[in-house]
Amino acid sequence: MTFKILWNMIKRDFVIQRHVIIPFIIAVSIMFGKEYILLSLTTNIYLSQHNPELKISAIIGIIFMTILTFIFVIYANNFVINHKKKEFALNMILGMEKKHIRLIIFIELAIQFSISAVLSIVGGYLFGELFFMILNKLINARYSHLSAYPFDILSMTITLIMLFTLMLLLFIISNFKITFKKSLQLIRRGKETERHTSNIVLSTLLIVSILLTALGYYLALKPNTAIGSIGILFIAILATFIGTYLLFISLGTMILTALQRINHFYYKPNNFFFIAGLNSRVKSSAIGLATISLICTFLLVTFSMTVTTYRDMDERFDQAFKNDFTGYYNGDFHHNKKLKQKIIELKRDIHKKVPTDQFKVFTQGIINAELQGGAYHKVLEKQTVSNNLFNFSSGQRLNTFISIYNKEDYNQFNKKIRLADNEVAMSTHVSLFKKIETLKIFSKTYHVKYIDDSLTDNIMYVDGINLIVKNQQQMNQLVDYFANNKYEDVISTPKNIKTTVEFNVLNEKDKSNNYIAKVGQQHDIGLQAKKDYLTIWKQINSSLVFVGSIVSLVLLIGVFLMMYYKQVSEGYEDREEYQVMKKVGLDEALIKKTINKQVVWVFLIPVIVAIIHTLVASRIIYAVLGIIGQYNLGLFVSSYMGVIVTFIVIYSLMYWVTSRIYYMMINSRR
Repeated sequence: MTFKILWNMIKRDFVIQRHVIIPFIIAVSIMFGKEYILLSLTTNIYLSQHNPELKISAIIGIIFMTILTFIFVIYANNFVINHKKKEFALNMILGMEKKHIRLIIFIELAIQFSISAVLSIVGGYLFGELFFMILNKLINARYSHLSAYPFDILSMTITLIMLFTLMLLLFIISNFKITFKKSLQLIRRGKETERHTSNIVLSTLLIVSILLTALGYYLALKPNTAIGSIGILFIAILATFIGTYLLFISLGTMILTALQRINHFYYKPNNFFFIAGLNSRVKSSAIGLATISLICTFLLVTFSMTVTTYRDMDERFDQAFKNDFTGYYNGDFHHNKKLKQKIIELKRDIHKKVPTDQFKVFTQGIINAELQGGAYHKVLEKQTVSNNLFNFSSGQRLNTFISIYNKEDYNQFNKKIRLADNEVAMSTHVSLFKKIETLKIFSKTYHVKYIDDSLTDNIMYVDGINLIVKNQQQMNQLVDYFANNKYEDVISTPKNIKTTVEFNVLNEKDKSNNYIAKVGQQHDIGLQAKKDYLTIWKQINSSLVFVGSIVSLVLLIGVFLMMYYKQVSEGYEDREEYQVMKKVGLDEALIKKTINKQVVWVFLIPVIVAIIHTLVASRIIYAVLGIIGQYNLGLFVSSYMGVIVTFIVIYSLMYWVTSRIYYMMINSRR
C-alpha cells in the first residue's frame, strides 16, 4: 500500500473525527503549556532572587500536574483508539497489513505531537508572561518587567521531551490494543454483551464500600490538630477513594435491579425505558463515573484551599505581626541587671533619631509538649512520641508548641487579667484546644481562662498555645522541665527563657530601617522588621496560591475531557439504538425524554457524590489550613461554599456543551 493512499486515509479520518481529535490536541496543548510555564518559573533568575520559595512549590506543582496530565491524556487516547478499533478491523479484513496500521497510528501521533508542541510552547510562553506578572503582583514586587521573563530553552526542551515521552507511550498502548489482536476480535470487542455480576458479589462490594467510606468520613470528621490531620488525611483519602469506586460498581446496579423487580412500577413506558437504559449505562460506566466524582472532589477541595489562602493572606499577617520591629535576647531581664541595662541603652539610642511607641519588653519561654487526656481535662506532659501524625485513639495525645508568659509582663501591654493560684490563662486558634477546661501541670490542676486580645506579636507555632502563668517562677519551672526532652522537636524551640523587645515606629518607617538595624547590631540584638517578614510571608502564600490554581485548572480540564469523551462515546453507542427505536414506531418525544433523563442522571450522580465528599472533608481541610495560620472559620466557610456553587455552575455549563455533542451524534445517521 502506497504512502499516498495512507495519507489520504489519515486526512479523511482527521476530517471525520475532528470533534474527537481537535479537543484532544487542545487539551494536550493547554496541559503542556502549563508544564512549560511551571518549568520556566523554576529556572527564572529574577524569581529565584526575589521569590525562592516559589521554586519548591513549582516543582511540587510540576509533579502533580505531570501525573494528572498523563492520566487524563491516556484516558482520552483510550477512547480515541477504542472508537477506531472497528474501522481498523474492517481495513484488516479488506487486506490492510498490521504494519500499515502501525504507520497510520505513528503518523497521526506525529502530527498531533507537532501541533501540540507548537501550541504548548508558544501559548506557554505568552501566558507565562501573564502568570509572571500576576505572581509579582501577589508578592508586591515593585521593579518587575517582562524583560525579566525571557524565553527559556531548557524549559522548552524538557517540555518537548515530556510531550514526546507521552506520545511514545500512547503509540505503545495503541499498538498493543490494535495490532496484537485479530480483526474479528476487534469487531467483537464492540459487540460484547454486558456481563451479569452475581448479587453475592455486589452485596459484598457494597458492604466493603460502605465500611471504607464510613472509615474515611469518620477520620475526616474526627477533631484533630493541624499536624495530626495531615497523616489522617491521607488514610481518609485512600479509604474514601476505594470506597467510592466500589460504591459506584455495586450500589447503582443493585438499586436499579431492585426497581426492575417491581412489576407494577417497572412495566410502565416511561419507567421501563428509563430504568433499563440507566442500568445499562451505570454498569458500563461505573469506573468512569467514580473517577469523575473523585476528580471533582479533589478539584473542589484544592480550589477551596487556594481561595481561602488568597483571601486571608494580609489579615493573617497583621494578626501575627502587630509590631514594626521585633528582637530578643537570651536570658531573663527581670533577674539580669546587665541585660536590663542593655535594653535601656538600646531604647535610648533608637529614640535619638527614631520616634517609637511604647517599648514592649517581656520574657517568653517556648516549649514542645504533649496534651494527654479527654477533650475537656488535659494533662501537660513531655512528648512521648517523636510525632503524632497517625493517631486513632479516643484518649488523644496531642503535640503542641506553647509560648509561656507571666501575668505581670502580659498585663503591662494588654487588657489586664487576674489569675488565682489555681488558674492559668490561654489563647489559641486551635478549636480542639479551646474545649480545655482544666489543665494539670506538675500534679496540680489549673482552671483555664481564655483570652483573645494581645498587643504583642502573636506568632504562634503550628498547633500553638499562648499560656499565661501567675508568676516568673512557674514560667521558669515549665521551661526548665520541658527543655530536657529525649525526642527531637518537629519544630526547633529555644531551650531557655528569652527576653523579647517589640516596638512600632511612629513615622518614616522605611527610612528608619537601616538605622534601627545598625543600632541593634551595636547592642547585640537582631531587630527584624515587619516588612521583611511580609516579603517572606507573601512569597510562601503566593506560591501556594499559584500552584493550587494551576492544579485546580488541570483538574477542571480533566473533568471536561472525561465528560466530553464520555458523551461522545455514549453518542456512538446509542446512535444505532436510537434509530432502531424510531423505526419500530416509538414516540420520538418519549425517546428523547427517556434518553435525556438517563444522561442527566448519569452526570448528576458524580457531582452529588463529590459535593457530599467535599462537605464531609471540610473539617479536616480546615484543620490542615492551620499549618499556614488560617483559623478564620467564617472566611473558610464562605470560600468553601462559594467554590461549590461556582463549580455547580461550571459543571452545568460543561454538561450543556458536551450534551449538545451527544444529541448531535445520536441524531446523525453516520
